[in-house]
Amino acid sequence: MKKMTPSQQKFLKFLHLVTAGLWLSCVFILAMLPIIAMRLSSGDEIYLYNLVYHFIDMFILTPAAVLTLFTGLCYSLFTHWGFIRHGWLIYKWIVTLTIVVTGTFYLGPLVSDLLDIANTERIAALQNPYYIQGQTIGIAASILNTILLLAAVLVSVYKPWKNLK
Repeated sequence: MKKMTPSQQKFLKFLHLVTAGLWLSCVFILAMLPIIAMRLSSGDEIYLYNLVYHFIDMFILTPAAVLTLFTGLCYSLFTHWGFIRHGWLIYKWIVTLTIVVTGTFYLGPLVSDLLDIANTERIAALQNPYYIQGQTIGIAASILNTILLLAAVLVSVYKPWKNLK
């Protein structure tokens, strides 16, 4: 496979860092956003909260996560880093793929369901067991994803488990 030039690698690194930073920022914001939800008192506020949560998740976080995955793939294919050459890269691949797959097939649809419930039931959504459970899952997932992504940044900096070959 043809390798990238140093200039191309720097641009790829720039894109990777920007998208990963945006992804981590969104996950952290979604973990903190429920603090606002504790003060909501009307159906319109509940709907707006879920609309904002959904917007961040679907239109900022998801594209940032996919672009981070894509730039990581480019790094593995077109530079000397590879996919499984280093333990810290294996960790990053496992974390990235796990979060992206879980988000795509479980958390994303859940966030959309919660928005629909908030739109339909407004203040009564706070009494809906599915809505309450979904909110709890969303908070837990956001906190866990924040920790996992922070750990991915940490291993990117310190690069433990070097060269497995």
